[in-house]
Amino acid sequence: MSDDTPEITVTRGKRHKRSERSRTSSSATRSPSSGLGLPGLGTVVSGAIRSAHNVWRAGLGVVAVVRDAGTQVFDALVEEGKSWEQAQRERRQRTSRQMRRMSEEGDAADAIEERVRDEVNEVLRRIGGPDRDRIDALRDRIDALDVKIARLREAVFEAQREREP
Repeated sequence: MSDDTPEITVTRGKRHKRSERSRTSSSATRSPSSGLGLPGLGTVVSGAIRSAHNVWRAGLGVVAVVRDAGTQVFDALVEEGKSWEQAQRERRQRTSRQMRRMSEEGDAADAIEERVRDEVNEVLRRIGGPDRDRIDALRDRIDALDVKIARLREAVFEAQREREP
């Protein structure tokens, strides 16, 4: 991935101020306390319901943020993939061009080598020395003679063993 990391901004969930009236409920809507300074059953239940509802809303907020963030991350990954693919394509093309150029230079080097070999052979012929073809033919003949000598040596040793008592 590149050094540019995607930015994710959450713009949901604006907090609304409650009205003064809703914060200070009247004593008529409250359930009576137990007399020990503890809230009544109705107050506890409504507080639990309110808390559960807030938890539900927070969960919905998480789902919305994750969906939006996931879309942003996916889009960023797609863009990153496009740039990576383009870079790889350019690298392959550059390598292909270099290989083609090297191949063409190799063909030129082979042609130059062949030309030099021909020139050297021609000079050797002019001065009466053996050319490359003659030297190669002599090497082949020497190799063949080596094989024949080895066979002859084995035959001589075999004949000596047969004569010995």
